[in-house]
Amino acid sequence: MPMKTESVSVSALTASAEISILLLEDQGLVRAGMRALIQLCEPRAAIQEAGAYDEAIRSLAASAIDIAFLDIDLKDSRSGIDVLKHIRASELATRAIMLSARAEESIVLDCIRQGASGYILKDMDNDGVFRRALDTVFQGGVFLPAGILGRGGFSPHRVMSGGAASLTEIGVRGRALEALYYICQGFSNAVIAHKMGVAESTLANEYNSKLFKLFHVANRASLIVEVARRGIIPPPPDRRNP
Repeated sequence: MPMKTESVSVSALTASAEISILLLEDQGLVRAGMRALIQLCEPRAAIQEAGAYDEAIRSLAASAIDIAFLDIDLKDSRSGIDVLKHIRASELATRAIMLSARAEESIVLDCIRQGASGYILKDMDNDGVFRRALDTVFQGGVFLPAGILGRGGFSPHRVMSGGAASLTEIGVRGRALEALYYICQGFSNAVIAHKMGVAESTLANEYNSKLFKLFHVANRASLIVEVARRGIIPPPPDRRNP
């Protein structure tokens, strides 16, 4: 299956480049507030708004989206998770960040398994915490609720600098580092293999399995959680240290 038109990863954008964002939220006032915070945190953001599933799908079809902020609970019969599934089934290179008032571990982990690369609680006690979550996302990091990360996790505090140097200490280098970056974007194995120019079997059996061993996890979802817990931001391929 041919790859769909790809958006540019946010952390790989130049300082002057525009970032294309989709904001799916069915409550107008809440959406306006989130739009203002997103624009404040990322002035380069070109934000498209959607209040329902169909609007979001049309926006995704019309242009490449770098980041999609998706409200899980919509008044629509279809949810933000359905939009997430569409993004991954269409093999779009779009980071999906889920928005919800629900913090149940089962819901958060299910979103990660479905291909989300972040989960922000809408009922955070103040705008400062929400802004820190947005800052983490725009830095290229994975933001998850503190309750998911366990003791010693860094979110919702500012993500530590975790580039190639610290990852090299763990043993993550070369093409495994490239794979880790794409995994943390939430991309499917098919999209990652296409980007890396390798077979899916090579990605799964060589690079993914190596990462699981280095981080002492059993699967991709647990790997993403562990990366978030450690406050690591894998650098994009074009910014890796030699």
